[in-house]
Amino acid sequence: MEIVLILATIMALAACVVFGMATRTNVFILVALTAMLGGAGSVLWHWLYGVVYADALIHLLGDQVPLVALLGGWVMVFPSLLIFATLRRRFGQISYLQSWLIALIVFIFFWMIEGIGVQVGLWSYDNEISAIGVPINMLLALLHTLNAMILLRMLFEYWRVEFVITLQLPFIWLGLQLLTYGIIGSPYYAMSFLTGSSIMTAFGLLSTIMLIGWGLHIVMQGLSALQSIQGGTAYISNFEVLAELDRAERGDNDLYR
Repeated sequence: MEIVLILATIMALAACVVFGMATRTNVFILVALTAMLGGAGSVLWHWLYGVVYADALIHLLGDQVPLVALLGGWVMVFPSLLIFATLRRRFGQISYLQSWLIALIVFIFFWMIEGIGVQVGLWSYDNEISAIGVPINMLLALLHTLNAMILLRMLFEYWRVEFVITLQLPFIWLGLQLLTYGIIGSPYYAMSFLTGSSIMTAFGLLSTIMLIGWGLHIVMQGLSALQSIQGGTAYISNFEVLAELDRAERGDNDLYR
């Protein structure tokens, strides 16, 4: 399994480099590498949510960090990078409801990843059902989705900025992990650990789900409100600006350099 992950990681990073060179931005490879390094910290979140890695996996850093956590880190940002690469020129034309549809697709992706990991024996859960009949993999997929959608919104702000400014992205990604898994998810795992009561755990789970929904609502509003800001976001609001940017990318002028 590690060999498969290594090959997939090499291909994913190569794709980030190629697309970054084509669009003359370093955000793709920077975000992917940051997510991989952040995979070491994901072990803490997995402990909080009862995710147990298989003993047969190769472990690093004193047998504390499974190799899969590092190699698979880019998977957590893959939807954000793919959607951004596909819609960076047209995302501002997408409505609030269409943004929710994109979030649903991202959620299904992460839900499948959680299920595949269990099926192939990479990890398991202490409790398959968290509370009130909600599977723990669904809760994790929701947290992953919020994380990915916030990152997607941030990519529009950091696509056409100077290299030094893009170096903020690693700190933003680590901050997003703390926000989603550490703070927004805290009502659930705090009630689960501290009380052990099924009623309080259910209350904590509902609180976490409500916070996720509220966070996604804010992100969707931000995505649907994207405007064309010269030298800033990737959203193009009219054909004249789009044509100018195309000429710039072909090297016809110095716009956005």
